[in-house]
Amino acid sequence: MGSPGYGALPGAVNPLSGNMTNATNPNSNMPSAMPGNNAKLVIGDKEPEAGWDGLAKLLEAIAPSFDTRVPLTGTEITNRIEGLIRLGRNQEALEELEKRLAVEANRTSPGTDVQLMFQQARVLTALKRTNEAEVIYQKMTLRFPELPEPWNNLAVIYVQRGELDQARRALEMAIMINPKYAFAQSNLGDVQLSIALKAYQLAAQAGAPGARAKIRGVTALIESNAEASSK
Repeated sequence: MGSPGYGALPGAVNPLSGNMTNATNPNSNMPSAMPGNNAKLVIGDKEPEAGWDGLAKLLEAIAPSFDTRVPLTGTEITNRIEGLIRLGRNQEALEELEKRLAVEANRTSPGTDVQLMFQQARVLTALKRTNEAEVIYQKMTLRFPELPEPWNNLAVIYVQRGELDQARRALEMAIMINPKYAFAQSNLGDVQLSIALKAYQLAAQAGAPGARAKIRGVTALIESNAEASSK
């Protein structure tokens, strides 16, 4: 299958930045945002009702018992899920994803399928269900071998577990697929610094001369990189 036409998948994150979500401001004007001024709503949300309470109760009493809004298109659903993720409404996003995946299971639409899988893995990671997220990312590496993003986000999970060699290998796979993938290049540098720090710490414990000075230098560089990423 060819590479999906929408470019890099959203949500590819830096595992050592301390920020496990996209750096994009959730209040910015995104495709997932509701028209109007309420930055807390995404496509598919109902606008909060305002006005006299008595009238609101009357309208509620005569309202139909089902949602009469026009159903969202596939693209709108994908944008709504992305908006929920950016706002940290991860449980809602997961419920929307499960509904959409159940529908998509009955038909072939690879472009939508890859986006939904990627979003589902991101949400599961945010909900600390990393084992489930790892399984989805691994499936993506087999089904969509042309995408580097699943390998990058697998590295996030491995770094969280302290499995630095696994993280390094995942990032090397991402870079092999796309040598210009800046996130993976930067993340690989951070992971290699962490591997070097671990090696110097073991060397210091064994009494290697100069190891402690190297530990201080690498630690200062890691902290500097983390500060830069947070900004």
